[in-house]
Amino acid sequence: MDKKPKNSLTKSSRKEGRQLSLMTVPVVVWYALFCYLPLFGIFFAFKDFTPVPGESLLKNLFVNSPWVGFRNFSYIFRNPQIRSIIFNTLLYNIIFLVAGIVIPVTLAILLSEIHQKMFKGFVQMTLVLPYFISWVIVGYCVYGFLSTDTGVYNSLLDHFGADKVQWYQSPQYWRVILIVLGIWKSCGYTMVIYMCSITAIDRTLYESASLDGASFWQRVRFITLPHLKTTISTLFILGIGSILTSDFGLFYQVPMDSNALQEVTQTLDVYVYKSLMQNANFSYSSAASFLQSIVGCILLIISNVIVSKMDKESALI
Repeated sequence: MDKKPKNSLTKSSRKEGRQLSLMTVPVVVWYALFCYLPLFGIFFAFKDFTPVPGESLLKNLFVNSPWVGFRNFSYIFRNPQIRSIIFNTLLYNIIFLVAGIVIPVTLAILLSEIHQKMFKGFVQMTLVLPYFISWVIVGYCVYGFLSTDTGVYNSLLDHFGADKVQWYQSPQYWRVILIVLGIWKSCGYTMVIYMCSITAIDRTLYESASLDGASFWQRVRFITLPHLKTTISTLFILGIGSILTSDFGLFYQVPMDSNALQEVTQTLDVYVYKSLMQNANFSYSSAASFLQSIVGCILLIISNVIVSKMDKESALI
């Protein structure tokens, strides 16, 4: 009598295991195609890639292209624009990292206090929707608003007799524009992550605090924020790991690749793309991308170690 339940349990668990394994197949295939297969391109970073017409990619890479060691990496640092490029990348990412914690956490806390479901759902949908809009669409919307000849803003200025603003020739405005657009597009998605963490908090803690006379800010300070500490730390560590990468669409599509704006829009990802597409230089672009990954991995490990020293529960590992 004891064997039947065991057999049935084993069969059901095996069936469930097969179903779960099948569900992971698309994820494994996606990672294999888009994360592991491109690692083959690391060889370009250590080669002087000189393709011969009519030859295969493998022969061009391993036979026709000589090894140059770290010469491609030294070229990156000899580029006179590299300081400006790294500065832009770090500046934007530090701002996005700080704002990407403060603003979504604030929105999540405020939304969690709204009990009218329809209004709460509408606000939540409005904040999350920008995350799913392509940067190409956003770029053309911005162009339609800021275009010199037909833009809405300049049309209003012209109507009232004021001088038009040459937006795509004026770099001084674009740092603020890009920061606002970056936060606008990502904060809603991050807010949902924090809201999930808030909904997991035991509601009796808030009820007890209210009975003891705790104000809203006291409940946030002593209940909500301590429970969000692990989530904030995790997203912070991941943000540090990607501090040398940037949203390509934001810095390339939105400014319409205007040469006059390069001093404020040129980031490492845009530099890698232009090295590859405009100069057809596979070696330099691969070296720059590989350097991004190495530095990001080192920063992620260091930040994780620092966080684990402060609080082991908040670290990734």
